[in-house]
Amino acid sequence: MKAKRSFLFLLFIVFALIFSACSALENIFPQDDASTGTNGGTPTSDASTSSAGDSGAVVPSPTAAEEADPLVGLATVESVEIQTLESFPVQINVRVRGVLPDNCTVIDDVITQQEGNSFEIAMTSVQRSAPECVAEEVLFEETVPLDVEGLEAGSYTVAVNGIQGSFNLDVDNVAGAATSTPAAQDTAATYAINGRVWHDVCAGGAAAAGSEPPEGCVAAADGTFIADGLDDDEPGIEGVLVDLGQGSCPAAEVIVTASTDTDGAFSFGNLRAAEYCISVDTASLQNNAILEPGLWTEPAGEEAQATVTVGEDEAAQEVNFGWDFGLLPADLSDCDNSFEFVEDLTVPDDTAFPPGQEFTKEWRLRNNGTCPWSTEYAIQFVGGDLLGAEETISLTQTVAISGTLDIAVDMVAPDEPGTYRGNWQLADPDGEPFGINGIIDDAFWLRIVVEEGAEPVATPLPNSAAIGGVVWDDFCINSDPGTGCVDSGSGTSIGNGSFQSFESALSEITISLAQGACPAEGNLPTGSAVIETTLTDVDGRYLFEDLADGNYCIFMDALSPENVDLLIPGNWTWPATGVGRYNFILDPGEQALDLDFGWDFVD
Repeated sequence: MKAKRSFLFLLFIVFALIFSACSALENIFPQDDASTGTNGGTPTSDASTSSAGDSGAVVPSPTAAEEADPLVGLATVESVEIQTLESFPVQINVRVRGVLPDNCTVIDDVITQQEGNSFEIAMTSVQRSAPECVAEEVLFEETVPLDVEGLEAGSYTVAVNGIQGSFNLDVDNVAGAATSTPAAQDTAATYAINGRVWHDVCAGGAAAAGSEPPEGCVAAADGTFIADGLDDDEPGIEGVLVDLGQGSCPAAEVIVTASTDTDGAFSFGNLRAAEYCISVDTASLQNNAILEPGLWTEPAGEEAQATVTVGEDEAAQEVNFGWDFGLLPADLSDCDNSFEFVEDLTVPDDTAFPPGQEFTKEWRLRNNGTCPWSTEYAIQFVGGDLLGAEETISLTQTVAISGTLDIAVDMVAPDEPGTYRGNWQLADPDGEPFGINGIIDDAFWLRIVVEEGAEPVATPLPNSAAIGGVVWDDFCINSDPGTGCVDSGSGTSIGNGSFQSFESALSEITISLAQGACPAEGNLPTGSAVIETTLTDVDGRYLFEDLADGNYCIFMDALSPENVDLLIPGNWTWPATGVGRYNFILDPGEQALDLDFGWDFVD
């Protein structure tokens, strides 16, 4: 059985290398965020395809007409070191060292499979041609965590690209299996790390000689004022991605990523007693768009990171980061109030209501000015039909520069049939309204139609949203392509990404749901980020119900213990070739039931 499994595993790796050409920032199965859609046609993918080659092979220089495909292969591994972390249940890391043929080759993907007491790890590299490539060997080191929780006591082997190591478990690696000393009981507990990313408000500007810093500011060495690093009930920054890594900072690998909420808060739960690194990558695409320009004031410096040891110091389990936006003027009284309309969250325009129906209208706005919004700001009715709402509604939260605000206003449809429209703006602490992009004439608005006999429109209840879809066998005979196949571009055929009448659903497949955005660079969520799993039914359908609105990552892990025997060897064809996850923002009450997965088995 072990020989058969090893053969299938290697077959899967070889197939993957041939099936998908990956960039240096994509995995063998690139997990880029995929747009949702119906399965009425063939999905598209940014990945080109090419045959795999030796990772040390020379890549031909691209011409102006055609750029050479990247070469993907197994990395050259020279040593494997097994590290046993001081915790219980025991955590095992594999430190892998090796060489890359040149400075244009990088480690691309790490795929782990367990069979009995053996762990097989395939580590791949990708090579791209570039003018600055130098054909000199480059050393690399990677740390790979193993999923060993729940394993029985015994000896285990680990092989990385054929280089072997081993480790022993003296007792069953299950909480409670160790000796019942107080220390063992403590380390078997779980902990949480909580924190907040906030706007550390300071007007900034040049510091005049002998002048006192404005409120919330301190003098900097370069002759300017910067924020003081103290959170004085200042606005949280929403949508910032915060990373959790194993060990002291800087962490070798990100375990899970959380996104801050409207108050800037984030949380990592179900953690074992151990050392962790909490960090914010300012240069990442999402964080850069939210934060820049500016600087960190807590902790002060170029990097936002903190090493936390949970299980020892309860106070150390709160980690906060302060950011001083560089957009504020020298005097906050001179800042510019402005907002951007983002989207309607409920009640699309021209929704038909019966006379007298109560409903709640919700909008999402973004602060695109240079003034942070306090709770002294308000939503203000500025003209048209009030529809039974309050004329002025104070904000219940602070909003940082570039932050978003969700507005909910209770309204009532008039008794008389007709078309009604109400216009709204924001107002500053002095009660002065301001419009979209700071233009006083531009408002956000609602238009409804009142009709006799119209069906009542229900306002979504809290936690009433759902995510679901179907998993199907996207059938294609690679050696004899016909109906249901498309050319992969590398001499083989793959399923076309459309669920057709002759294809069958896949039951008993495990689908996972994680809170927050999918991790960067194609990784799948792990640990406490995964909030729920479910199995597909006899019709291949899965469903997650009773969900709050927010950002979710929905994924099908083909290499998980639950799925590997049911799916491997094979690859995804939908939502895109090699992509087995969705990053989806769920609106209140939304029923997103078309997040499907197509799978093409290797013939």
